Amino acid sequence: MLIFSMLIPGVRAESAAPAHELPDGFCYVHEVIDDVILDIRYAGTHNFVGDVIDGYEAPYAIMTNEAAQALKEAADEFRAMGYRLMIFDAYRPQDAVRHFVRWSQDADDMRNQAEFYPDYKKKSLLVDQGYIARNSSHCRGSAVDLTITDLEENPLDMGTGFDYFGKLAWHGAKGVTEEQAANRELLCSVMEKHGFKPFEHEWWHYRLRNEPFDKGFNFPVK
Repeated sequence: MLIFSMLIPGVRAESAAPAHELPDGFCYVHEVIDDVILDIRYAGTHNFVGDVIDGYEAPYAIMTNEAAQALKEAADEFRAMGYRLMIFDAYRPQDAVRHFVRWSQDADDMRNQAEFYPDYKKKSLLVDQGYIARNSSHCRGSAVDLTITDLEENPLDMGTGFDYFGKLAWHGAKGVTEEQAANRELLCSVMEKHGFKPFEHEWWHYRLRNEPFDKGFNFPVK
């Protein structure tokens, strides 16, 4: 029996498996890691845009088979330490990337600036400085945005939230506490051990070093 958890704004429930056939080479992460916690932000409105993102029809995490198996090994090690994985995003459709870029050009929509990009008065700089990619590694299916929680699903303190665009979210950032830095290092060390490469400007983002695909995909998350 699957015991994974799904977090939806205003809703907390155990969830059944989706009925959707994926392209060859892809899988649902919760079918590989049965205690994973899914907090898929782009399927809801708690994200930097403030809307459900194009291509996200349901709050599931999808990855390539290779990436999901590597992530399972990391999850097993974390579980032995008393932690669980919480995933914010995994495979991302190309339509979602286009949505992000369009949003960055809308100078009038600054709804979520205070939480996600307080240092930026001009959103287009988020693309120029690499926080929003025109060609995302997520579209290839072997990247994941995640954190770790205790067994009660309380996330460890990482110093910023997910998708905080600014230097405080960088690896080695000044301004975080010793505990926050240690939590980031724990996440990074285990993920690297199991074949993932960190992104220096986002403590939550990891990509499988040996990706099976070199092109992006655009099937929906559902």
